[in-house]
Amino acid sequence: MTAAKTGSPALVSGAGPSSRRRLRGGGLPYLLILPSVLVLLLVVVWPLFKIIQLSLQKQASGKFALFHSGASSPFVGLANFRTVLGDSTFWTVTGRTVAFTAINVMVSLLLGIGIALLLNRVSKWARLILIAVLLFVWAVPTTVSTQIFYWLFSNQFGAVNYLLDLLPGVHMQGHDWFADPHQGLAVITLVVVWGAVPLLAISLHAGIGQIPKEIMEAATCDGATAWQAFRNVTLPFLAPLLVILTTLSVIWDFGIFNQIWFMRTGHPEPGYQTIGIYMYATGVGSSHYNVGATIGVLMMLGLIGVMIFYIRQLFRIGDAA
Repeated sequence: MTAAKTGSPALVSGAGPSSRRRLRGGGLPYLLILPSVLVLLLVVVWPLFKIIQLSLQKQASGKFALFHSGASSPFVGLANFRTVLGDSTFWTVTGRTVAFTAINVMVSLLLGIGIALLLNRVSKWARLILIAVLLFVWAVPTTVSTQIFYWLFSNQFGAVNYLLDLLPGVHMQGHDWFADPHQGLAVITLVVVWGAVPLLAISLHAGIGQIPKEIMEAATCDGATAWQAFRNVTLPFLAPLLVILTTLSVIWDFGIFNQIWFMRTGHPEPGYQTIGIYMYATGVGSSHYNVGATIGVLMMLGLIGVMIFYIRQLFRIGDAA
């Protein structure tokens, strides 16, 4: 009895890990992730499948049903793609979108790096205040920030025109910034950059904080100037983070919609149309859902190409390190 009693805890303790291993090796992990998989299938995979299906069909009616079987819409293969790619308006809008995205990303990253370097040099209290302000700016919805900038640049009661008109030799009273699409897109760029800089600046500030101080001190002792230290020490350390932030910025700015839509009060003129606006105006606005879906698929393929390029660059940086 004594041996049995002394041996029983060992048997129990030995059975516990074994049973847990069998439980982990069974179907419980798959059962736990099943709800998340079902949600992803419902909100991501199914709409994506329907968009691709629509792009390969000819629209049979003006009605659009997400869960329609598609039996009444004949399959036309790549005919919709040939139609879209053969449209000069599509290429004009695409070129405008690429230029608009490149300017937004470049300006956002430059300001983000500058503010990140500033955060690394100011006192603790100034840094906390600046980060709090950046977080507040980032938390403002795009609809609100767009409306604020629209009021600031209003041709009747805008503060920007009033302040510029006070300068000697400058006459900006009643100036309409949105009459010229180039000026209007410049104003919209301010809105986009204003909302994008906080995340970039805080992320880059965190990246700068991970650089070993010994390396910076060694560069200073070797007589490196501030620009040389930034170019030869700070920038190489930030390269992987910059690749990630650049990729995210391209994805966000390429699909800009709210800022343009609300700045033009829901009726963007042709000169303001980027690929997102053009896709919505063609698909939903004109009820050409198959053509709109085709534009969406082309837009998605372009972004996937950008992601593949930057991911490859990220792996190269990792291998070099």
